[in-house]
Amino acid sequence: MSVVSKTRLPMRIIALPLTSSVRGPIHTDGPSPLVYYHFQMPPKLADQRTSWVDWATGKASGIWAQFGKSPESSWKFKVFSYGEKLVDRVDFEELALKGVDPSMGPNISHPRSPSEEQKKSALIPLVHPKFAGSSPLTHLNTILARRTPRHRKGFYMWMLLAPLTAPFMVIPVIPNLPFFFCVWRSWSHYRAYKASDYLQSLLQRGAILPQSDANLDSVYVTHAPSDTLQEATKPEAEVEAQAEAQAEEAERKVLLNRDAVPRILEIFALPEAAAADIYRAIEQATTRLKRGIYK
Repeated sequence: MSVVSKTRLPMRIIALPLTSSVRGPIHTDGPSPLVYYHFQMPPKLADQRTSWVDWATGKASGIWAQFGKSPESSWKFKVFSYGEKLVDRVDFEELALKGVDPSMGPNISHPRSPSEEQKKSALIPLVHPKFAGSSPLTHLNTILARRTPRHRKGFYMWMLLAPLTAPFMVIPVIPNLPFFFCVWRSWSHYRAYKASDYLQSLLQRGAILPQSDANLDSVYVTHAPSDTLQEATKPEAEVEAQAEAQAEEAERKVLLNRDAVPRILEIFALPEAAAADIYRAIEQATTRLKRGIYK
């Protein structure tokens, strides 16, 4: 039984800190954790018309799923296996953003001075563990400011590369896989770019409100090393006082492990498909800590 009703709010953002605060290779910003943001969108209405974009996306997903059901010795299954490995290497931030459908979220096309009723209906909770303090909004805004230009550039770059794959069309048996890869990467960046731009607009309008959740804190207590949690839950004043002195020496730690994922799905009534995204984010965060790369 879920702790939070799935239908309580039309849209919700769940912040899952993956690591302790880390400092990037270019020390222009203060240390901050790697955080996975899960964007829980409302279900589509039964009588809502399917757009051609949704139809095309669903068609492509169906064809890709059929590749995965092909015999293991076939080229289709080998392409599917390699493709899944490529997906695992895509930044978890991008994969999370591309899951945001602005058409399903609050409408931001109303006048600059909306009524109180409009403001109330457009509020989106940003659920986070209590030990994260009041910084999730700042962190989310920083992430979006970095991702928006990156995804805009990626969209145009992969779109321009697609025509260069034309020579591969002369192979009659195997589809032009490089072309489809370029199209997929361009589309993925485009979705992430539009989502990031949309979320920035919501932040500017004050439509996203942080809400601490005791249930999330219990997850971190249960599934994180005790010394890790003690470090993460230090008083903010103490953390700020020690940040500069210990930035280089502080041990970088992963705060969330795979065992916590089923409980998170239960608390927020998330579909089983969401587990794969959280697992991927945890694996990438672990890898980044080992390599010292913080995107």
